[in-house]
Amino acid sequence: MGRNKKDAAQDVLTLYNQMQEDEIIESGKEEIHATLNEIESAKEALSLVIKELTEANRTMRLTKTALMAVQKSTENIVDGICNAIVKAEQSNLKVGINDEGLAQLNERNDAAISVFKQALDEHEKRINVLFTHQQKELKRIRNIEEGAYFNGRTYAWMFGLAFISWAIILVEITIWICIKLF
Repeated sequence: MGRNKKDAAQDVLTLYNQMQEDEIIESGKEEIHATLNEIESAKEALSLVIKELTEANRTMRLTKTALMAVQKSTENIVDGICNAIVKAEQSNLKVGINDEGLAQLNERNDAAISVFKQALDEHEKRINVLFTHQQKELKRIRNIEEGAYFNGRTYAWMFGLAFISWAIILVEITIWICIKLF
């Protein structure tokens, strides 16, 4: 009971400051948890995009292999026709193909090859678009993880803490004046 008013006021101010520090720590923990949740969702989105890109890449390789096989098959057909023509010319049976028929055959083969190449080019363009999208997503996720950013709630807390700090200073000045005057 031998304590004076200054010690009691100091104890109250110490307890009040400790409560404020605890509140600041708790709000900081909440911000960290929110940031961790955002990072986790970004990691999940990145994982999903990587899976999709891997599947698209595998599909592109399979399509490319199939188109190359078709092209070889087309070349084999042309070679087979040429071999048949040579054998027909060497046989007693006279069978021939005139220049007009050969031109039509070459035209159809060229059309088929160009269609296959066009399909391969379109597929490659789609893969490039997906890859570009993947790069943009990675850049966006990397930008989220870099630097600090504050949402409206954080600014409200900062303003509130500043206001409370000024209020405490004014209360302390008032208490000091009252103690000095009395």
